[in-house]
Amino acid sequence: MQYKKVKLTAFLLLGLGLTGLQSQTMYVRQTSGAQTAYTLSNIKKMSFSSGNLSVSKTTEIPDTYALSGIRYLNFQDLTTNISMVEKQEVAVQVYPNPVVDVLNIRISKAVSQAYFIQILSVDGREVYKEKINPRNKVYQINISTLPQGLYLFRINNGTTIETTKFIKQ
Repeated sequence: MQYKKVKLTAFLLLGLGLTGLQSQTMYVRQTSGAQTAYTLSNIKKMSFSSGNLSVSKTTEIPDTYALSGIRYLNFQDLTTNISMVEKQEVAVQVYPNPVVDVLNIRISKAVSQAYFIQILSVDGREVYKEKINPRNKVYQINISTLPQGLYLFRINNGTTIETTKFIKQ
């Protein structure tokens, strides 16, 4: 189980890429208790192959560890270059649910940009799409021609996408 955790953690770290991370030190802690510290600026490459972790440094020969013998990899003073984007809530109500003929959409937050609304079947096919005016708070869509079943209602304002399920009777 530990082997799978270490392997998963290592692959996630590689997925992020060391270029987007800024950290002072990476520690490799072995199950024996031995710990090795690496300065990230001195790591040339990390690779995982044949059940081993290989850490290539810019100045020395690579260190190799058996993944089954690694307890964890740890980064100290870790920061990322990812800036947090403020979530712009759309706050949408779709009613009635279940619906027979007319689906009502109420947008409770006033915004300046236009919205795109979609209705998707459960297999992902788009059955309805419209660009709507942001000044109106309530919209009505006639869905009487749609077959009965489960559908997804999606609203997109360019930065936020919200999806809601509804049933057509």
